Amino acid sequence: MPTSDIGGAVSIVGRTLDAAIDAHRRVRGLDLTAVATAASTITSALRSGRKLLAFGNGGSAGDAQHLVAELVGRFQKERPGFAAVALTADTSLLTSVANDFGFEQVFARQVNALGVAGDVAFAISTSGASKN
Repeated sequence: MPTSDIGGAVSIVGRTLDAAIDAHRRVRGLDLTAVATAASTITSALRSGRKLLAFGNGGSAGDAQHLVAELVGRFQKERPGFAAVALTADTSLLTSVANDFGFEQVFARQVNALGVAGDVAFAISTSGASKN
């Protein structure tokens, strides 16, 4: 990048960071009971030998895969891996279910096939409006 463009890039990065900080402050001011309840439910399920089935569309699919990587791998400390599956990672499965049953069924079909009582299905959505 030419040095003449650095100032504009620095400004964009600064505004982006300010927006992220503002978003965190707004969330911090909300009632976090639902978040704490979800975390407790997931923790309980994983500690009981159940699994997490994570999914989302677009960037949220990447978020689901990252979450699963941290649970199966490690996050912050050495520990045994937790049972977790990203329902977004198998492109053959996603496309075959979408083709045969419709895109609305790509995650439901997997949850029905892979989930058992006590598992947690964890949807990540930016909009909350996806039909699937």
